[in-house]
Amino acid sequence: MTSPPIHYLLPIFPGFQLLDLAGPLDILNLLSTAHLDPEKHPLSLTLIAESLEPVPVKPIPPKSADWTFDLVDAYPSSGGKVNLSFNEYLHPDTTYADFLKALELDKGKAKVDVLLIPGGVGTRLKRLHPDGNKTSNIQSLLEFVPKIAPHIRTAIITVCTGSDALAQSGLLNNRRATTNMTRFNEVAARSPKVKWADFARWVRSLPSEAEDSNTLPVEIWTSAGISAGMDVTLAFIAHFYGGQGVARSLAKALEYDWREIAEGDRDPLYAKHFAT
Repeated sequence: MTSPPIHYLLPIFPGFQLLDLAGPLDILNLLSTAHLDPEKHPLSLTLIAESLEPVPVKPIPPKSADWTFDLVDAYPSSGGKVNLSFNEYLHPDTTYADFLKALELDKGKAKVDVLLIPGGVGTRLKRLHPDGNKTSNIQSLLEFVPKIAPHIRTAIITVCTGSDALAQSGLLNNRRATTNMTRFNEVAARSPKVKWADFARWVRSLPSEAEDSNTLPVEIWTSAGISAGMDVTLAFIAHFYGGQGVARSLAKALEYDWREIAEGDRDPLYAKHFAT
C-alpha cells in the first residue's frame, strides 16, 4: 500500500454545510495530534475558494459581487426569506486560479493527496446576474475539479451533496457513490451515469470498478448527509492510517457513536426517517 495521504485540499463556497467540514476535520485534527509523527506524516490542510474573501455558510454574496442569490428558488417554502444574520465564515488560504498556477510552476511534485468536497445548500444555489442570467453558485468549483483531478494522488472524499457537485463535473460517471438521503432521488436523477448506491451510509469506489479506461485513477469515497461525513472519514482513516483500532480510538476520544456500518450498506436512518 502507498504511504498515508498527507496533503488535504478542501474547497469551500457560499452556503457550504459547516458540519460537512467540521466533523471530518476535527477527526483529522485529532489523528494528526495523537496518532501521527509530525515529521514522518506532516498532515497539511489547504482551504481553497473562488476568491480570498471570507466564505459564509449562508447564501451571502461576497462584497465584491455584482450578483445576488436567487433565494426564492432555493427557499420556495419561505418565499426566499432566510435568516442571514446567524452565520459563520471561513477564510480560504488560496484561490482555484492561484493553486492551479502554483501547480503549473512546480511540475512533478504531488501537492494534493485528498480532495475533500463538502455539500450544503450552496451546491444548488443559483446566482442572479444584472442581465437576468442565472449561473450555478459552484460553477468555479465545477471547472476546477477536472483540472485538479490529474494531480490527486490518493482519493476524493465527498460529504453530503458534495457528491452532487462531483457528479456534475463528470468525474463520478460509471462510479459507485451515495449522497444526502433527503436529496437522493433529485441528485440521482440529475446524474444518471453514476452508479448510485441506494441510500448507503458511505461508499468506497475503486477505479477498477468503473470498467472505463478514461476513469479517474483514484479512489472516490462518498457519504450520505452531513454527519455521515464523520463515518466516511473514520472508515478512510481505518484504511489508510493503521486500521480499525485507530479509527475506533478517535471515535472514542470524540465521544462519537460510530456504528461502523459496512461499506455500501443502507443507512439505518433510512428506515427510521425515509422509508415508506
